[in-house]
Amino acid sequence: MPLRPLISLSLLLLVAACTTQPPNVVVILIDDLGWKDTGAYGSTFYRTPHIDRLATQGLRFTQFYSAGPNCSPTRASIMTGRYPASLQLTNQINGRRNGRLRQAEFRKALPLEEVTLGEVFQAAGYATGYIGKWHLGTGEFRPNNQGFETVTATNDRGHPGSHFAPYRNARDSAANVPDLEADEDSTYLTDRLTDLAVEFLQANQDESFFLVLSHYAVHTPLHSKPELANRFRTGRSAASFRSELYNSMTREQQSHAVYAGMITSVDDSVGRILEALRTLGLSDRTIVVFTSDNGGLSTLSNGRTSAPTAILPLRAGKGWLYEGGVRIPLIIQGHGIEAGTVRDRPGITNDLMPTLLSLAGLSPMENLDGQNLLTKAEPARPLYWHFPHYPGGGNRPSGAIRAGRYKLIEWYETGDIELYDLEADLGETTDLSNAMPAKASELLTMLRTWREGHNAEMPTPNPDYERPAAQ
Repeated sequence: MPLRPLISLSLLLLVAACTTQPPNVVVILIDDLGWKDTGAYGSTFYRTPHIDRLATQGLRFTQFYSAGPNCSPTRASIMTGRYPASLQLTNQINGRRNGRLRQAEFRKALPLEEVTLGEVFQAAGYATGYIGKWHLGTGEFRPNNQGFETVTATNDRGHPGSHFAPYRNARDSAANVPDLEADEDSTYLTDRLTDLAVEFLQANQDESFFLVLSHYAVHTPLHSKPELANRFRTGRSAASFRSELYNSMTREQQSHAVYAGMITSVDDSVGRILEALRTLGLSDRTIVVFTSDNGGLSTLSNGRTSAPTAILPLRAGKGWLYEGGVRIPLIIQGHGIEAGTVRDRPGITNDLMPTLLSLAGLSPMENLDGQNLLTKAEPARPLYWHFPHYPGGGNRPSGAIRAGRYKLIEWYETGDIELYDLEADLGETTDLSNAMPAKASELLTMLRTWREGHNAEMPTPNPDYERPAAQ
């Protein structure tokens, strides 16, 4: 399929930095994996030996963030190197909730005129593949029109109908996972997607390739292979929950056996990918990236206590702009990476595109919102979030900025602000906005100026809103 003229022009400057075969890239993207959901990031309940080994053999980032608190905005930022606000794609594409405000308008698909990682690597001569969850548009907006030649098992929802074959939901056909209709009923989706990834590696071992293995796990529905879940049925006492804003509840213990089994399958997948690269003799010239699309599902609205994971000491979880909703794992291992290193410098998913282009020896692209994570100089830039929506986890429309050690959150319904010192208060327990009004004013001005510069869509008053009687 020929590249569009705009993309062709923008990619003419992309050339390999050397005459040898450029390195391969494998991105393993997990859905809803929390910052503390692996041993490498401090879990003592989940068992992740392969992910932990990846961290010891690669570079682990301790302060890496998703560009959005839910999936589609972050996935768009990974694909394009741009903030969700720049793309006007600030919510998961099926999001329809309103509240006291009408949620801001947003795109329901990643525009075809945006240059994606798939298109960049395809133009550089790579074989490109995408396996699993996309959630950046349906129909003409699927990954096969965004630079990916091999596309498999990509459905029209942000979750699968089931994690077991036939991967279907009789009440929601958009969640059905295609291309795998011949699988036996006992087949587990995480294993099956890994099969497809290994087949892609084998088929393209003689040329440079760029593969995104985008697992549907560990997103709901919560389905684990029974034998794995049984390993974690240890008789632990029932989990406790703490109250969050807006009648939401946050889980405090990692003790959910089914969720732990799902993480074990993800870990097994990582192990199989690493072993396939080793067997094919590709480990030394392959970059492996492991990350998530947002924080873990630890906080739910309306007093619900069914969230499966805990991310303490971080506050809240998926759907929130507190640290638990946007701080995520990132490990990069392989070609060009010093083994056993840790990076504390903050980064964000917009940074993955310029970082991968640099590692692959490709010329940088202009007009990106991200920076190369591997540069030696300390970046002076702040990080921004814009989330003018009502997710299912209880959060309200809000925006945030992190500048150095300080983070400010603005609530769009009321204009209230909160200020936290993340170096002294990682759990965001002490609001400093009244104690440090000058700093709060400085960051709020920066945040609002950034929104204006990115033409960020804002929520509007909702004339149909009826305040609940309990309030």
